[in-house]
Amino acid sequence: MENQLVNQLKIARNIKLLRLGRGLTQEQLADALVIPSTRYANYEQGTRAIPIDTLSAISSYFHIALDALVKSDLSKVDLKGLMKVGGNRLLFPILIKDDGKFESIEVVPVKASAGYLSGYADPEFIETLPKASLPFIGIGTHRGFPLTGDSMLPIPDGSIIIGKFVEEIADIKNGRTYIVVSTTGIVYKRVYIKAEENILSLVSDNKIYSAYEMPFENIIELWEFRCFISTKEYSADEYSLENLFQHMHGITRGIEELKQKIIG
Repeated sequence: MENQLVNQLKIARNIKLLRLGRGLTQEQLADALVIPSTRYANYEQGTRAIPIDTLSAISSYFHIALDALVKSDLSKVDLKGLMKVGGNRLLFPILIKDDGKFESIEVVPVKASAGYLSGYADPEFIETLPKASLPFIGIGTHRGFPLTGDSMLPIPDGSIIIGKFVEEIADIKNGRTYIVVSTTGIVYKRVYIKAEENILSLVSDNKIYSAYEMPFENIIELWEFRCFISTKEYSADEYSLENLFQHMHGITRGIEELKQKIIG
């Protein structure tokens, strides 16, 4: 019973914050929800439990996930920094450090990548991610994502790509690199926009990998490259022209041998 009351009071505080953030009176919000203003006042005071249909209506009205409304403490979130990114989903901004000096950047570890696709809109999930402070990164909402594989050499496998959130697909700069979060996964690619076809072309810097296209409707989030962090040390000749030439010669020869086997 006590836990229920605590949760009821948390929800009450959340809806009050959302109402004030929108500059509404209790009466105006009650009218929008089609409920008596006295009943709404009881909800906001936490003296009356809010039925699920009303919670759902509040969730839709403020374009905020129901989970975020009932589970999270929205007082810890910069409501002005909330960004609508499609449908009724909001991107929760990075949290401010206690000292107020720098914004902390959430980093998505490799093990958390799969969970990110279902938890990107859940502030409780985002709060569980490790955080780093990079005061030189500039203003904006930033997040770190792991790079796996060699499709974007010379950035090595295992690096963390720090990206700045892109609010609109139209803001994409052709030929720049982005973390693309889609319904099929998370990739880091060089991006070209085909606005007339509502398609993005995703290109690897390592030309062994073929480019492919992705419809706008599959895009969940886009993060423009800002910097990368790597703990992998490379040898003195690893990226020398001679070494790279030998590497590419070996790959080319392997492809030719494969072609001969297929033809033969």
